[in-house]
Amino acid sequence: MSKFVSIETKLRERLYLKSALEQLNCQMLKTKKIKTLLNRTFDVDLAVKAPFGIVGFRKDKSGEFNLVGDDMILAKNRKFAEQLAQQYAYAKVIAEAKKAGFQLVKEMVEEDKTMRLVLRKW
Repeated sequence: MSKFVSIETKLRERLYLKSALEQLNCQMLKTKKIKTLLNRTFDVDLAVKAPFGIVGFRKDKSGEFNLVGDDMILAKNRKFAEQLAQQYAYAKVIAEAKKAGFQLVKEMVEEDKTMRLVLRKW
């Protein structure tokens, strides 16, 4: 049975969220509504076409964007929230480092998908 679910995140800034979604090959949609597989419609702040289906993001009272969508669609890619959090952190670290005068010197991705960044300030 299909139902609408919400996954809590720690994603607050729309700019870095959009950057992370683009890195994960997601397309922003102009609509502010998404449907479940049973055609129930829900309002969202940001709708996205991910490689596995359409999902959305809703800003909660604390200012965090929660990942929302049909549980059957989200079940197709359980690691999406983890990948999204990693790409969000990457985008934020790089942007904040540049603001502080640092440059990305080296970037490595380990076998376990851990990212290692070497930043240097000249």
